[in-house]
Amino acid sequence: MVGVAYRGKIPLENIEVDFEVEPLERPQTIGFGVKKSIILQGNITDSEKVRLERAAAYCPVGQALTKGSIKIEDEIRWESGDVAVVPLTSEIDQSLYTRLAAVPSGSVHGRYLIDTKEYNGEGEMEHEGEVEVYVASNNLTRSSRWSFLAGHSSNGWVPPPFPFAQAAWTASTTATLDTLLPQSQATVGLVMDPAGGRGQSQGNAADGKIGERSIRRIVGIAGSPQTNPVEAIGAALQMDPITAAYRGAGIVLDEITTIENI
Repeated sequence: MVGVAYRGKIPLENIEVDFEVEPLERPQTIGFGVKKSIILQGNITDSEKVRLERAAAYCPVGQALTKGSIKIEDEIRWESGDVAVVPLTSEIDQSLYTRLAAVPSGSVHGRYLIDTKEYNGEGEMEHEGEVEVYVASNNLTRSSRWSFLAGHSSNGWVPPPFPFAQAAWTASTTATLDTLLPQSQATVGLVMDPAGGRGQSQGNAADGKIGERSIRRIVGIAGSPQTNPVEAIGAALQMDPITAAYRGAGIVLDEITTIENI
């Protein structure tokens, strides 16, 4: 959003974003929904607000979760040396759903660190800067809180947002497989096709354009197809909450954007 504002000469001074996450029942999966609230600070017109809202919805992470921009190919590699590509299945063992815990309710607050923007010698912005993120969730026994940085900065000080999101997807997939198929001893990795870079992503976001991207998810599995059948692995992968969000292309339950003139 900062990059789109800079390219469009929109006087965006600051951003704060809040997400409320809640369990969401969907057919044949354990899902979640998100209520999003954005506060934009600056002397921003209504048309500029629309442009920034579109940028938020069409950024790489926003596209992945709400526009179905990610095309997933799952490849299974067994310890025995067998390899298979996993097709989507419409028949899933219903008993698996009772074994997956519901996605816990939680909240995310993101605060833009405006002073972390970086400029080159000609005064042009090279890096949009960083965001401080606070995450809270309700677990089975107690609540938990985390804080971390993400964004665009030089020298790799913080993870870029899109790879950060894919790391969360990998962790979610691993946890789902560990819950449903504990004997599989699964490992998960992602191979992403090259993208057009940050400039292309900002251009897509500004224009409201979906930039499709293919990702191959490689799952290492103990044993062989006889001990850990491809059908069971495929069903577990399909039920993963973030996978379901990517394929379902629509987790936003509510969205509010307000402007504070400063």
